Amino acid sequence: MSILRDEEDREVRDEELILEQVYKYYTELYTQPTVSAAEKHEQDKVLTLIDQLVSEEENLQLTALPGAEELRNMVKDLPSDKSPGEDGLLAEVLHELWDEISPCCLKFIQEPWHSKRIGKYNTRAIIPKNEKKDDLRN
Repeated sequence: MSILRDEEDREVRDEELILEQVYKYYTELYTQPTVSAAEKHEQDKVLTLIDQLVSEEENLQLTALPGAEELRNMVKDLPSDKSPGEDGLLAEVLHELWDEISPCCLKFIQEPWHSKRIGKYNTRAIIPKNEKKDDLRN
């Protein structure tokens, strides 16, 4: 990001100032507001009234390491004759070369489970929220 707009809609070009803006924005976004003990108690009471929607068994399935068969089925189900995604690959290419590329794809998909970190290629935003590319909220 080489240009960013600050809270007053001023253009910021200095790299250090941009980093400060990014740090400030995400610190505020992901910092929980201070909650009193009484408010926390009330929140806990309300949460006990909410039904658990995901069973323990479903949670295990949702968080399980994806396997080769699951990935193969997902690729097999990709529709043909569609525009390629950001990676530029058509589903037909994946279908045709699956035997050769599947080990690499599986390693890429499983990496966050092994490393306990999400890689930089899995955290990129693809669809902007608005046309302002210099807006940090985008």
